[in-house]
Amino acid sequence: MQDLVRQLARLLPIVCLAVVALPAAGGAQELSTVQRAAVADTIRIQADRFIAAIASKQIDRFMELFATEPDLTYVDNGRIYPSRQALATAAGGFFTRIGSAGGAWESPRILPLSTSSGAFTGTFRPRMVDTAGQPLWVDGKIWTFVYQRRAGNWVIVQAHEVNALPPR
Repeated sequence: MQDLVRQLARLLPIVCLAVVALPAAGGAQELSTVQRAAVADTIRIQADRFIAAIASKQIDRFMELFATEPDLTYVDNGRIYPSRQALATAAGGFFTRIGSAGGAWESPRILPLSTSSGAFTGTFRPRMVDTAGQPLWVDGKIWTFVYQRRAGNWVIVQAHEVNALPPR
């Protein structure tokens, strides 16, 4: 029994160090106020680029906003597009239907996660019509994007889109 107590006593400092050090090593990067603001501003610019890409009606401009790596996932109202190619195919069909597009974010929320990543959620209130002049996305869309800086560029690595409900 005493041997067990001695072994546990020798392990105690290691266990204490692990309890203190591991959460800090694996936790989110602490950001200063300046860093947090800079990341939030960058992510907001990226979200505005998303609207501009839709307004451009150019699928290539839209697709360059997304990661090229195979870990890209896009969810649209219950459909999962598990790859960049699947998203390009689906979005390409939609882009041919756009007559004119514009709009703005309403109540965006931005969460800086590190100096090279963060998340954005906002309701897009569109001013859009299809090629026949019919309004598109009348109630808007809600998007959540996870951004990461890769090879010097901020790209969307995960996205979720859902139809917004009519304003109350």
